[in-house]
Amino acid sequence: MKKFNLKLFLLFLFIFFKTNAYAINYYQYPKKNLQPGICEKIFEEINFSTPNYEKQDPTVIKVDLYVDRIFGIEPKKATFEAQVNLWLTWKESRLIPILKKYDLFTDNGKPYYLCTYEPNNEFHSKFFDPSVEFFNRKDKAPVENPSSDWFDIFSDGTVDSRLKDVGVFHSNFDFRKFPFDNQQIWIEIWSEFPATLIRFEANEPAMSQYVETGISPTLGDSFKRNTIDGWNIEKINYETYSYVDDTDGYPYQGFYFWIDISRSTEYYIFKIILPIIFILTISWSVFWIRGSQLEAKVNVTIVCLLSLIAYNFIMDEDIPKLSYLTFMDTFILLSYFYTGIATILCVYSFLRKIKTGKDLSVVDRYAQFIGPISYFGFLIISLIYYYNLEGLGALLKGLLLGSQFN
Repeated sequence: MKKFNLKLFLLFLFIFFKTNAYAINYYQYPKKNLQPGICEKIFEEINFSTPNYEKQDPTVIKVDLYVDRIFGIEPKKATFEAQVNLWLTWKESRLIPILKKYDLFTDNGKPYYLCTYEPNNEFHSKFFDPSVEFFNRKDKAPVENPSSDWFDIFSDGTVDSRLKDVGVFHSNFDFRKFPFDNQQIWIEIWSEFPATLIRFEANEPAMSQYVETGISPTLGDSFKRNTIDGWNIEKINYETYSYVDDTDGYPYQGFYFWIDISRSTEYYIFKIILPIIFILTISWSVFWIRGSQLEAKVNVTIVCLLSLIAYNFIMDEDIPKLSYLTFMDTFILLSYFYTGIATILCVYSFLRKIKTGKDLSVVDRYAQFIGPISYFGFLIISLIYYYNLEGLGALLKGLLLGSQFN
């Protein structure tokens, strides 16, 4: 009998800890009807629109922040558009005496859902709102962006606010490794109140499960992971951070949620990079043509150069005007240079032909091999520079140290 009770207890623990403790479902409904007008009576009793200054510890705000869908990323504007679900849950101890007065207070097990209030001006004049805002939202100013669609209160004094909205958010992009780049899109929230009054914590295990599955629990298991056209989602994570404001000297805390993404490269490889290499190959094939046919050789190289210029306009549509070179910029500039050099060498080869009388000069013979080999050599150096700086530094350091000990 004792073994059976032990197994039953272990089973209960397993079920309890496996239960998704989202702020949106960790409650139950009352087993009997509430008296008519009870929510209005509770609201009439509420009168605490400010933080609880008498508490020794800050109010802990449990955060559930889910990105349901990502509709698109605009690197030129450094923005992305997403549908977000933000749930904030905290214990309001000043609510407990009111609930006890109406015999609604419970402190065991899942709390009972009691009332929902619309966050209008009257509500905010009586009920404390932690004033949580999106720091990097771009399409709406904080004053135009309400922190919640509604407020729920529960029988243990828990308050739950929820905001579901589609917004445009700003992110910082680094395009140096474009088009083989990894980026990070992020959503940041913070409270207007200092960390001495408000402290953020991720609502667990809901947020950890979201990070593992990549599926917003507000959508259900029938939905797949988020997908973004032209990008791959690599990792989802979150953290809280603290800082001291230089203006008032108070410590503040924020909640930072980010998604690591990598660009889908197939388009750039098969429609940009390989065609450019093919065009460059055509431009250097002129060195197998007799030196006397200057017009034909120059025509081929000029057409190839114009084709490369057209590809440069295509690249301008994908990224903003930058103060630094990307890998793609270096690749196209290198291709420009080698196509231009081919034109110059054609003219020089023709002059050599006139001087020596040979149709295939020494310039042509060297250019047939040195040109392609040096081009791909510089291309490999560019790849190492942009994508493996640490590896290159370690290699050079190893070679230098090795030479010192030999």
